[in-house]
Amino acid sequence: MKKLSLLLLLLSALPAALSAQEEPAAGRQREPFVPQHELRLTAGAYPLIPYLNERGCDADRSFSFGRTHRGPVYTSGAWSLAYDYRFKRWFDLGLTLGYYGEYSRSYSNRDSSHAGRNRAHFITVMPVARFTWFNTHWVRMYSSVGLGATFGCGRFDLEGGQPDKTAVAFQLTPIGIAVGRSLFGFAEIGAGAQGVLMMGVGYRFNPKNKRAK
Repeated sequence: MKKLSLLLLLLSALPAALSAQEEPAAGRQREPFVPQHELRLTAGAYPLIPYLNERGCDADRSFSFGRTHRGPVYTSGAWSLAYDYRFKRWFDLGLTLGYYGEYSRSYSNRDSSHAGRNRAHFITVMPVARFTWFNTHWVRMYSSVGLGATFGCGRFDLEGGQPDKTAVAFQLTPIGIAVGRSLFGFAEIGAGAQGVLMMGVGYRFNPKNKRAK
C-alpha cells in the first residue's frame, strides 16, 4: 500500500508540471519538437529483488543453523540496458532489460571446510514510462515508473534450495537528472529492481536525423 500511495502521489503531481512544460515563456516562440530515440546503460546499487527480499537474509540464517553457513556474498551490482521513444517533449515510453547476480560459498559448521557454491541470477524485463518536468538544451529533470517481471535462476547448495522464481518487478524513480545533448550522463534516486542509487550514460537521436530540441 505504501508503494501504491507513493506512485499515486507522484502521478497526481505530474499534470501541473507537464502543463507548465507546454507553455512557452512570454515573448519566446518554442521550437517544434522532434520525436527522439534514446538508449541508456545504467549501473545501480541496492536493487529490490523479490527473491532476495523474501529469502536472502533468511537464507543466511538457515544455513548457520544447519550443517553449513555462507561465507561473504559478492554481487554484480544491478545493470540495465534501456530503449526509450520520446513521443512528446514531456513523455517517453520504453523497455528496460536488467541483470543482477549473487555469488557465495558454503562452509561446514563442523570444520569450516568448503561445502558448496551458491549462485543466483536475476533477469528483469520492464516497460517504463518517463515524465519530463524540467527541460533545457543541456539539462533534463524527470520522474519515471516501471512495472514488469523478474526471472530468477541458479543454485544454493545443500540447505539453501533453489532460487528459481518469477515475480513482479517495479521501479519508481521520483527524481532523475540528465546532462548533455546527443551523448549524456544521468543520475537517479528511486527504489526497485534497478536500484536505489543509479548512474549511467545514454545516447539520444531522432528518426529524421535532426538536431534534438
